[in-house]
Amino acid sequence: MKTTFRDGYCGNYRLSDAGKTVSVTGWVQRNRDLGQLMFIDLRDRNILVAAAAGSGKTAVLVERILHLVEHRGYSIDRMLVVTFTRAAAAEMKERILYELFVLSTTPEQSEHWEVLHHELRLNPKQMQQRARLLLVGILQDYTRFSVSTIDGFFQQVIRTFAKELGLSATYDLSMDGEEIVQEAVDEIFKRIRTENNTDHELVEWMMDFIQKNIDEDHQWNPNQSIKLFSNQLLKEQLIVRMPDLQQVFSNKDFIRNYRAQLQQICQEKEQQVSTLLLQAIRIFQTQELEKWNRNILSAFNKTPEEWLRNNIGNTFFNVLADTSKIVTKSKTSKAEQQLLFNIYDQQLAPIFLSLHELCTGESAIDYITAKEILPNLYTLGILQDVAKQIETTNRNIGRLPISETNQLVNQIIDGQEAPFIYELYGQYFRHYMIDEFQDTSALQWKNFTPLIHESESYQADNLIVGDVKQSIYRFRNSDWSLLKHLHEQFPSHKAYHMPHNWRTAPVIIEENEKLIQQFTTHVAKNICDKYNQPDLGTDIYYIFDPAYMHQEPAKNYAGYFHMQFFDGNDAEEQTLENLHLQLQSFLQEGIELKRVTLLVRYTHEAINLAHFLISKGYNVQSAEGLQIGSHPAIQLLINLLKQENTQLNTINQAYIHQTYGQLTPEQTNSILQAQQLPLYEQVQTLINLLQLTQQEGVAPYLTAFQDLIYQFTKSRVADRKAFLEYWERKGKNKTIAASQTADTIRIMTIHSSKGLEFDIVFIPFFTWELTKERASDIIWCVPQTPPFNQLPLVAVHPSKKLLQSHFTNEYIQDKLAQTIDNLNLTYVAITRPKYRLYIYGQLNSRSSHSVGAEVFALYKDLLNDQLTYRKPAEGTPAPLPPLKPETTTTYPATYIAEPIRSRLTLRSRAEDDFAPDTPLATVDLGILMHLWLSYIRTWDDAEPTLAKLIRQGQVTDNQAQEMRQQLQKLQALIARENHHDWFSNQYTILSEQDIITPSGNMQRPDRVMISGNHAIVIDYKFGYEQPPSHLEQVRDYMLLLNQMGYTAEGHIIYVALNKIHSIK
Repeated sequence: MKTTFRDGYCGNYRLSDAGKTVSVTGWVQRNRDLGQLMFIDLRDRNILVAAAAGSGKTAVLVERILHLVEHRGYSIDRMLVVTFTRAAAAEMKERILYELFVLSTTPEQSEHWEVLHHELRLNPKQMQQRARLLLVGILQDYTRFSVSTIDGFFQQVIRTFAKELGLSATYDLSMDGEEIVQEAVDEIFKRIRTENNTDHELVEWMMDFIQKNIDEDHQWNPNQSIKLFSNQLLKEQLIVRMPDLQQVFSNKDFIRNYRAQLQQICQEKEQQVSTLLLQAIRIFQTQELEKWNRNILSAFNKTPEEWLRNNIGNTFFNVLADTSKIVTKSKTSKAEQQLLFNIYDQQLAPIFLSLHELCTGESAIDYITAKEILPNLYTLGILQDVAKQIETTNRNIGRLPISETNQLVNQIIDGQEAPFIYELYGQYFRHYMIDEFQDTSALQWKNFTPLIHESESYQADNLIVGDVKQSIYRFRNSDWSLLKHLHEQFPSHKAYHMPHNWRTAPVIIEENEKLIQQFTTHVAKNICDKYNQPDLGTDIYYIFDPAYMHQEPAKNYAGYFHMQFFDGNDAEEQTLENLHLQLQSFLQEGIELKRVTLLVRYTHEAINLAHFLISKGYNVQSAEGLQIGSHPAIQLLINLLKQENTQLNTINQAYIHQTYGQLTPEQTNSILQAQQLPLYEQVQTLINLLQLTQQEGVAPYLTAFQDLIYQFTKSRVADRKAFLEYWERKGKNKTIAASQTADTIRIMTIHSSKGLEFDIVFIPFFTWELTKERASDIIWCVPQTPPFNQLPLVAVHPSKKLLQSHFTNEYIQDKLAQTIDNLNLTYVAITRPKYRLYIYGQLNSRSSHSVGAEVFALYKDLLNDQLTYRKPAEGTPAPLPPLKPETTTTYPATYIAEPIRSRLTLRSRAEDDFAPDTPLATVDLGILMHLWLSYIRTWDDAEPTLAKLIRQGQVTDNQAQEMRQQLQKLQALIARENHHDWFSNQYTILSEQDIITPSGNMQRPDRVMISGNHAIVIDYKFGYEQPPSHLEQVRDYMLLLNQMGYTAEGHIIYVALNKIHSIK
């Protein structure tokens, strides 16, 4: 068997091996992808792989690792496998271990057997022995098996070299960038409100920002508006340039002068236009106005800004081309017309020409550029203040945001051929394998590149896998163009295309290719025509090159492709009803609904779908669609919890009346009286009073909401204000958990679905737009022309106005990037199914520019009377193959039944460690640490008890990660102070145990360790230092123990401050 591979990356045929025929005769497993085998055959080369959806790229990575270990004899701890998400990294590890397990037990059943057998020349028994040795070696030292996200790898580097980088050895890594931004914005507002605030510039900038939002009818909430804008600090482009901006904005006088220059440009241009307009109007008034073309007169009634922005219509420019259009011929005689023409030629023409030059030349470009920069100029000042506040807080509490790790590494390695922080890693790792490369950011790749160069110098093997068509994370700084230029950067790497699809039925592969090719060609042509740039579509043609779009099906099972459009203002309702009917037909076919997945572009679509399906009696599973706060009943309960007066406010009265009918006076009084109840009881009372349980489909939301309140009150004071703050920050986005074993329909966003596959996929709202202009969006521009280039970076809102500014190219490139994002989203969505794909498009005024409307225009001649296109065109879809039996692990249900007083004691004491304005997330962590430590007798108890807390739902995975970091700090601190025995078996341990005082009160120390007649009291503090009250508290504990006959010593452990205060 022979096959020809085109060597070269995505249409680039410059390599010398182009068209080379490689023999793979005699060792190809039936149905194996020749493209995959090619990578093994060219094992001594560094390889770049263009891997389309379903092409089996993950299998290639697994095969490559096994091959390097088994055939080349490389140690697996000399390899670093990097992928995009933690879930993908975990899956990669799991697959490698699973394949080794299969090879060590029944090697001939492994899907990699034929390849490895050919390369290694091992019989099954020999393969078993080799695989078993490797598997045992990995399991004995699992931490050396390096499969990581690229962020995770850089975090390891930073933690290893924390001292050299000027970081505390016990710094905290924060994953929640938006929470850090919100915390900084809150701190700035608090600073402004203080009476001794002297930062007058910041106040001025803030007032300017608020006034701008009011003028433009945007959000009135300044905190939220500034928080949204400040989230730009998480963008890589701004992170890199922020030091330059901070340096500029530290000079307040410079900013004032810069602003004054831009204002002067605007004022001068407007004054020049205004003078010309007044001159022209006076000339018009010398004759009867009705004789002049009324459209011309209308143009001269426009403001100077409208003239400079070219918002005056076409009549003015038509007159310049044809002076006969200056008059109203129906109302003037020949003689009058001639008089008006003379007036125009002698008096108006010079004015018109001057206006034309002002409003279309360089003057107008400068004017519009200044106008677009000014609204966000002071906002940039606020932004740098937010950045400074984040920096100050991070330094004070020893925190490193994950968004800054790439920049921190880059600052160290920049300009160094062999960066010192990589010396250890360069000696340790030799072989690098990068998956999902299209999701890598420019800064991440710049940081990683030295390692690849170092690896090449050792003639090691590297593998980079990616697909430009699946680059959909630009909002997370990913840059697909890195993959485009990778071969230029590393010419020694051979580039290959994987030509087979192992996921999808042939008919769907064929129809998807047809749809994408027509659609992308159409879009590329349109964008070139729209902006009059013939080469603008080059990137789109490159990404969707037909030669690399085409895939041969590797699976020969029956499939079904269905695309349908719904017309009219009720198109969404038609869509939902049709979806319901289709789901019913699946049930009649005997198809389990857990094989069905609905993909949406936006979270609100997931919410609407979830509500609809639940109302129809379906089980639904969705991280995006089942947000607790999305249901109207929960929104009403939250509004009622916000009530602080003795009568229902107008909004709540109207809402209740509209939804539930008129309340009796007794019901109204009961609702108001419920304010005096504890939080949980108040909510339960409101539910009963308003009979909320009677609503269809509301039960899961009410149950989840009450569970959320229970969990909240279990770990903090049951205070309404605290809960409402927690709700706004995090609670409203919590989702309803669904059983993994139930017959549930999955709903997820397209972004969440990347890398996954499903038996049946619906795209119910094929309505996302290729480009969109939102008021909250920002384009960052580097000014090139004076005087604008005095700033290194400016922020402008995306608007067609930019086409007449110095930022024309930036605007067009932003539109191109949006277009590529949404074309790639389309590709990702339609390539998820294995057996059936249903696409529903809506044709109404709200979706006239959507992807669905564009595709409809291309397919309208192929649609039947029901506006449907399907393949196969006739008959019913073929039955689906049966599901494979699932194995599940079941944990016994645990009902948490701690005494309520015990829970409240732990909660309130832990909260006392923190200042009143401490962020809720920090308080939560301190409370959870107290809970965890109460179960730990020796360090060996730590992980088992944490796993139990996770399983019980008291701790999330993200919280667990932060808790482990806190515990590491605590362990290091105790070891440094030579108190190893505190968590040994030599003491009797009493954790969170009540001590009854002679007066009958209760005292509860965190930890008491007793040996003979001696007792040691430990009090943990995870917040700020408060010596008087903390010392008094511990001395009270010691006094009680003395009264019980013990000699006592006390210690306060300040974990965040990395110190222990001892009391004898």
